[in-house]
Amino acid sequence: MFMLILGWCGTFLYLANHAYISLVTNWRPKVYFSGNLFAATALTVQSVHLSSWQAAVINGFWMTVSTLLLIDVKMDSVKIRAKSYFSFSALMLLAASASFFLIEITTFYEVLGWSSAYFFCSSYFLFSAKIISSRAYLSCNVYAALALLPQLWLSANYPVLTLEVAWAIVSLIGIIKSYNEVHLID
Repeated sequence: MFMLILGWCGTFLYLANHAYISLVTNWRPKVYFSGNLFAATALTVQSVHLSSWQAAVINGFWMTVSTLLLIDVKMDSVKIRAKSYFSFSALMLLAASASFFLIEITTFYEVLGWSSAYFFCSSYFLFSAKIISSRAYLSCNVYAALALLPQLWLSANYPVLTLEVAWAIVSLIGIIKSYNEVHLID
């Protein structure tokens, strides 16, 4: 029962935090990364308990990046260009899509889940390092959240499943909001 409560607490904290960054124009990084650290820790523990490995890896990575940013480790020395990242990511998507035709369906869900882990981790890192824009980060999050759903269902990781459905919706709202804030005169 404790693990279930821990998972739901992490889920609600993540959602509140993601809504904060998606909907507040002048969000504060320390608030965002602190919320991510606590939510990621809760969901890492709960996901390991359920052997839900993609979710454990994603949340463990977010926990690590959030910790580094909170102790002021500078990530601006990263030399990855956004164009290179998106080119490589397109190849990852192509490979994940091709696997649908080559392997059995449960294995395909695992491949899809690991592609989600790639997108969640890489986009969070690159966004934190200020290499990709907020809109690009939110776009990657929509794909990653939806791609992880089948694997979460199979592993009965319902707190994270609920989180990912809401995460995709909040990310879409953030993307739409970002287009509404663009002014041709500016």
